[in-house]
Amino acid sequence: MTRIKYLGCFFLLAISFSSGICQELDKNKNVVSVDYTFYQGDKFDGGDALARGVVIGYSRYFMERIYGDISYGLMNFEGKNSKWYLDPEEMSFINMRTFTLGLGYDLIQNGRFTLSGEMAYLYQSNEGLLMILNTGTRIIRETGVTTDSALRTKLKASVAIDKNLNFITSYSRGFRFVKYSSNWLSLGLSYSF
Repeated sequence: MTRIKYLGCFFLLAISFSSGICQELDKNKNVVSVDYTFYQGDKFDGGDALARGVVIGYSRYFMERIYGDISYGLMNFEGKNSKWYLDPEEMSFINMRTFTLGLGYDLIQNGRFTLSGEMAYLYQSNEGLLMILNTGTRIIRETGVTTDSALRTKLKASVAIDKNLNFITSYSRGFRFVKYSSNWLSLGLSYSF
């Protein structure tokens, strides 16, 4: 049911981005991106997390330099140094999902190069140990999906390959609300239309 809510939210936002309430731009109002992302997280109660995977994003420019951004990622997550992380054989390969919703501003726009700053709400989920109970004769473990939210800032560089295709790279920092603070490094391609 939660996935349906997020997919519904994604489609509602995509429709609202493309509605006529935004200032009309001459060209390249929409940007679709795909990137390969490396993630490193630190959990508040100890433990380190590493993940890598693919993130698909959509951006819509409201004005010449201001845009809204939404993304969804599928990643392979591995945790260390905490009893709350599962062994890799206890998890599926795609065991972490991310969702972001935010705003961005193009700091530099000149022909082939764009440097942008973004601020976004980050929601992430990953498989983990939810509860452990030791009765003395038996250990009971409950596993499932844990979730977390954070504020994420991003610095993104885009270099034009041709009129619509761009090479993108970015560094992001997730500021902990509850569980994780994180660092993100992404490399990918975007197509503007």
